Amino acid sequence: MSDPLGAAGGRRPGVGHLWLAALRVALVPVVALGEELVDHPTAHTGAFPFALAAFGVWSVALLGLRALEARGRARPPAALERVEPFVDLAAIVALTYSSGGPFSETAMAFFVLPVLAAARLRPALAAGWALGAIAAYLALSFVHPTAGEDQATARMVSQVAYLVLVGAAATLVSHVLSQRDAAISRLAEQRGQLASHALTAEQRERRRLAELLHDESVQTLSLARQELLDFRRTGDEAAFERARAAIDETMAELRGQIFELHPYVLDHAGLQAALGAIAERSAERIGAEFAVVVDPLAAGVHDELLVVIARELISNVVKHSGATRVVVSVAVDSEQIELQVRDDGRGFDAAARATALLEGHIGLASTEQRVRSAGGELVVSSRPGGGASVRVTLPLPGDRMTPASSGRTGG
Repeated sequence: MSDPLGAAGGRRPGVGHLWLAALRVALVPVVALGEELVDHPTAHTGAFPFALAAFGVWSVALLGLRALEARGRARPPAALERVEPFVDLAAIVALTYSSGGPFSETAMAFFVLPVLAAARLRPALAAGWALGAIAAYLALSFVHPTAGEDQATARMVSQVAYLVLVGAAATLVSHVLSQRDAAISRLAEQRGQLASHALTAEQRERRRLAELLHDESVQTLSLARQELLDFRRTGDEAAFERARAAIDETMAELRGQIFELHPYVLDHAGLQAALGAIAERSAERIGAEFAVVVDPLAAGVHDELLVVIARELISNVVKHSGATRVVVSVAVDSEQIELQVRDDGRGFDAAARATALLEGHIGLASTEQRVRSAGGELVVSSRPGGGASVRVTLPLPGDRMTPASSGRTGG
């Protein structure tokens, strides 16, 4: 069968030359059997066997060449790819004309042309081959000896109608698939950028943590050690107090860093306390008022994920919003848990998030990917000067039902 790709002179992955060549070879016996087993008002012409034999030789030769190409043992000329579809179209026209014209079962092969073109994810190509197949079929029908007969005209009209429908469907399918393919490509590109930025951010965070431990914690502990040695030697209480203050300072720093790595409050006191601790630390940094409201029924399902997401969203508020009030809420219903972080800050253009990713700001993008991987959804609502709201919904497990939903089910 023809490879519509050749008409465009390009090459797209997904429809290989080898299986197209195999399909072409398989068409030869199908055409032969169809024409022998199906009765036609008009007998075959003497040219049909020769046309079928020539098409068979062409098909087998191409199959062998493509098989060698797949094994890396041959490299067909680039022009062959452009010639193939036109040779196939000419063969279909010759076989159809010589085996009954409008009455030929070989005319069904015309349907394959737009379908194969649709597989190339190029709507214009699919539409072009649909029109080409219709034009070729009409031309052979008009010049065939049966032209003008009522039965031949009726068969031609019905065949053209089917070709129009198939061509339109192939073009529509090609458009839908091309849009999906483009979306997948964009998503893959974004994920690649996200992975690259995430790796850079991880390395930067490791370096920051190492510098903090070396320049602050280790140095402070060294000072405390020296003060304790002085206290042991001199008995000076002031040296002891300085050592204790240094140790307390180091412990506070280490607790803060440990909390940044993992909110241990979550393990001991639950979701409300963990989110409250994050909000309290953030409030100290920017001097904003934080309110945290957590539905008790929401606890225990996505706790760790909710804390990770909330911490990232609150971090964005702290870094970029300039807000004076921030509200963090967690609600639950019979199907999902909803986390929402709202602020009254300067806001931003939600449509500019893709640009932010390109510039290396991966926080919100990585959070969205994490939410999607859990089967949830992240929705951003914001405008410059109007604050921002980020709503995250996560599905409840199938066996997790809230009391309210259970009551509704039972009622």
